Amino acid sequence: VEWSLERFNDGKNFTLAVDTDVLQFNQPVPRLQAIHGTDSSDWQLIFDPLDRDDFGNLTCRLTDTNLRDVYLTRFLNVISEPVVLESSTKDIEINEGDSVTLICNAQGYPAPNIEWQKADAQPLSSGHIRQVGSQLHLYQVTSRDSGIYKCLASNLVGFGSEWTLRLSVRFRPYIYCQNQVGQAPDFQVDVYMECYVYGYPPPKISWRQERSAGPSNAKYDIDISNSRKYLMEATIPEMSTCTDCILSRLTIINVEQGDLGLYYINATSSGFPSEQGRIELYGTSDCQQFITHRNNKG
Repeated sequence: VEWSLERFNDGKNFTLAVDTDVLQFNQPVPRLQAIHGTDSSDWQLIFDPLDRDDFGNLTCRLTDTNLRDVYLTRFLNVISEPVVLESSTKDIEINEGDSVTLICNAQGYPAPNIEWQKADAQPLSSGHIRQVGSQLHLYQVTSRDSGIYKCLASNLVGFGSEWTLRLSVRFRPYIYCQNQVGQAPDFQVDVYMECYVYGYPPPKISWRQERSAGPSNAKYDIDISNSRKYLMEATIPEMSTCTDCILSRLTIINVEQGDLGLYYINATSSGFPSEQGRIELYGTSDCQQFITHRNNKG
């Protein structure tokens, strides 16, 4: 007698046992027994324990006394909570304006119900919080479609497993800045200016100051770097404030008359044109920001 299993989840065929010799599922712990009593014409195949992957067609085949091939096939129905398969979509990057289909493959019986949602509970591009189905179609994506997506599989047995993936949308940088910042010069106080820089991949950020020289007040720029005079900081704001953005702050230590004027922030990201923002630092009679940096020596 030969026992075989046509497994449904991956389409593989296994010869499980011949007579009382078990050929499969012996590691790490044997979970099959092929039994035939000496005084009985019955043959038994015992699964202990039964696994969710045993779901499929189980066949018992033998040759009778007339040398005819006789077989009996029965559907082995394994009731199990869902599990999401590795063949589902993994982390992915696409360009803004492209379309993509996210796929969630789940196994279980009864057949699982599948839902998609964003981890931050924000609406999907369809406008709904949840969407039913194994495929989630996203058309002409924008940066707002970036984020963590969750696939939830459930059936009558339970809620099963959850699959998460990150969708990253590449888009050109753009910048939001304050228009102006005021400070009283020569009062041994500092000033800071801030810009929100958006873009993916995260842009490289630089600052520079516009100055003038000579009788004609010819304009020229100087690049700014961290020093006793300048402090550049970059932080990632809370997701409730913005996503795919950086808060860039430039602190000017011990503001003097020569520090007044225009400051430019530049954001560059590979594959995209660079973006520029501008802030004017103007002089006031009274101090506007009462901050003194540790490098301010007066």
